[in-house]
Amino acid sequence: MTGPSFSRRRLLSAATAAAAGLALSACAGRKEGDYAQVSGQVPDKFARRERVVLWSAFTAHNAEVLQTIIDGFNDSQQDIYCEIQLFPGYPALDSKLAASFAVAQVPDIVTLSDVNWNRYYLAEALEPLSGYFDAGFRPDAYHPTFLAEGTIRNEIFWLPWARSTPLFYYNKEIFAGAGLPDRGPKTFTELREWGQQLKGYKHKGAPIRMRAYTGKDDWYFQGSSWAFGGAYSDGMTPMLESEQTVAALEFDRAFIHDDKMAYLTSDVNADFAAGVTATICNSTGALTSLLKAATFEIGAAFLPEQDQPGVPTGGSGLAIMRNANKERKQATWELVKYLAATGAPEWSLNTGYLPVTTSSLDSPKIKERNAKSPQYQVAQDQLSRARQADVMRRYVNETISEMLIVLQKVYSANADPAETLREAMRNLDPAVQRVMPKYHRLVAP
Repeated sequence: MTGPSFSRRRLLSAATAAAAGLALSACAGRKEGDYAQVSGQVPDKFARRERVVLWSAFTAHNAEVLQTIIDGFNDSQQDIYCEIQLFPGYPALDSKLAASFAVAQVPDIVTLSDVNWNRYYLAEALEPLSGYFDAGFRPDAYHPTFLAEGTIRNEIFWLPWARSTPLFYYNKEIFAGAGLPDRGPKTFTELREWGQQLKGYKHKGAPIRMRAYTGKDDWYFQGSSWAFGGAYSDGMTPMLESEQTVAALEFDRAFIHDDKMAYLTSDVNADFAAGVTATICNSTGALTSLLKAATFEIGAAFLPEQDQPGVPTGGSGLAIMRNANKERKQATWELVKYLAATGAPEWSLNTGYLPVTTSSLDSPKIKERNAKSPQYQVAQDQLSRARQADVMRRYVNETISEMLIVLQKVYSANADPAETLREAMRNLDPAVQRVMPKYHRLVAP
């Protein structure tokens, strides 16, 4: 990519963020319950029920699984009808939700990603949920690690649903053919050494590279920055320019451009399933589809360490909109209870996302699946090493778009990591300063 392309992307990202910020600023301070419900359609047989609208970012197979779960909820009782409205991914949903505040029409419950729900919290658009729990449905129904990520100042605003971490996936056929161990590399240094060992090896007549990178998601680099001792930020103090963060990005640059044993691709899953690359790092939520697509045995392992583990949590959770009226919010809570007790095991079993509730962790079907396909158990075991994204990545919306530009420059154009990260921080500083007062008022200890 060229310089002008990056500049145009930056301008577009900034414009999108600014528009979303203006829309969100309108919702803070409005009276509870004064937003209308978004329009939709209710089948005749459910016409007399309280309608709840769920906005979902899931597509394809995962959308089908969610619809099956919601159909079960609708059939399980006679008072509430839940309608799912689908969006093609988190960015599309996020854009539409931000715009909905401008017209004072909102859904009742939304699948918000781990890095955009915080922005709605800062806009005071999310319903505090701690008071909804009772003796029959307590907060300990959820995995404590994930529940803590949706809790701010001892109040719950975001409930776990489609949660994940990245895993290290490897092609066991390629590893065996190249004489590599049947395991994941313990460190990034070992990964690079294995890349050297793989040089010249051909799989089914075609040369193989060690790793395929994606430039579409900086989530993976958030983890590797930690592994090298760096970070995006310490609290709201930026660390993108730290020696350790630069070292993490330099590893990627050298692996791609000096060793020529890694490369940037538009679809890591397709390349891995086709046997083009020996390894990828991808979400635990991709495991089910990868197992179905691959014609070889897939190995799954913890992410490589370097100075320390670097495992970020990701995915999405559920948030109830504060400005829905009281009746809709109470009906929505009945849906939440159903999802936690009945829907969550079915969701994890059929998608590959991590179990987030005690009902999921105790599910005999999930335990049986993990015994049959141990890759799923690897994903659960790695959770003990995981942590949520750095504060700047969660609360400064422009951070992700800026880091995608950084990764594209380094991965595609062999740009200097230190200078690229310095430029990114110069671009991000105004956004950090803009968010800082509200962050200290609503979030900071």
